[in-house]
Amino acid sequence: MRVLLLIALLLPAAAQAETAQYPIVNGNEEPEHDHAVALGAALGPFTFSACTGAMITPRLVLTAGHCGAGYTLEQVVGLGAAMFGPVVGDHFAQISFVDMVQHADYTEIQNGPFGSIPPANDISVLELAEDAPVRPLWFNRDTLNMPDHFETELLSVGYGITGPANDDGGTRRSAVVTLDALQEQFIYSQNATNPNEGNICSGDSGGPQMWQADDGQWVIWGVHSWGDQNCAQVSGSTRTDLFVDWILDRVEETHGTRDVCEANRWYGDEVCDPWCDDIDPDCEEPADDDDSADDDDSAPADDDDDGLGGSGCQDCASSFAPTPALPALLLLLGIRRRR
Repeated sequence: MRVLLLIALLLPAAAQAETAQYPIVNGNEEPEHDHAVALGAALGPFTFSACTGAMITPRLVLTAGHCGAGYTLEQVVGLGAAMFGPVVGDHFAQISFVDMVQHADYTEIQNGPFGSIPPANDISVLELAEDAPVRPLWFNRDTLNMPDHFETELLSVGYGITGPANDDGGTRRSAVVTLDALQEQFIYSQNATNPNEGNICSGDSGGPQMWQADDGQWVIWGVHSWGDQNCAQVSGSTRTDLFVDWILDRVEETHGTRDVCEANRWYGDEVCDPWCDDIDPDCEEPADDDDSADDDDSAPADDDDDGLGGSGCQDCASSFAPTPALPALLLLLGIRRRR
């Protein structure tokens, strides 16, 4: 009975999203990045993956606002689950939800005779019933600007399909994309400028669009939100830098602190996290005092050392004038991606 109810719930979602789909197009299967999780349900032999999300604390999944649209909290909590692993149905962990918070000002994509208007505030957070068995991702807090971030390479990860007519969702894939424009609330990325013309498609909604720092750490810059009908032209991902306070409100509600490193228990875990609110002890260099080293090998490190702490802002600066091609591409928009 629960399986039949779940199917009944998913069918309206598919109908609402029929003008656009979301998978990783022209990407590769992704055996790593277990912090990207499939959002759906697994009931007996039936496994569904409707959206993608990313762990930002041991309990919180960051995803798109439209992934929970149309469902009550009782339906999401009673039937939904996050699945961890490269393939849905062969996942190494499955954790149910206890809460979902969609942005209060979320509005759906508006389709009209002359094109589509992107959604607004397309972001939400799901709370898991227990800690996830993966290390969370940091999300970007520093304001993105053009032209400093123009053509920055990002990595999109999701469990979506590989084309609008395909039925191969449920496998985690990734594609390298470029930041082509920053308009309204979104990171725009055009297939034509991406390696192998990759992009997102149906089922990738809510997944992370990540930048890799010089030290190898991955940082969420965007949350997959929408794309054109054929997944072949352009996509938009909701910028995390515009929703920092909203995300931190959710962190505080769940963990009792706005310090993400404290919530993630990252202080003193033998991994340097340079973006923490306080200096991570793992980032501090040992004191280097040649005059006293021989006299006292056990001298404590200088607590005033700067270490590697900081905001992580990468050349934040100027404003951006939209490219003429983007308004035309918006006319091709088909929709978001929930199925």
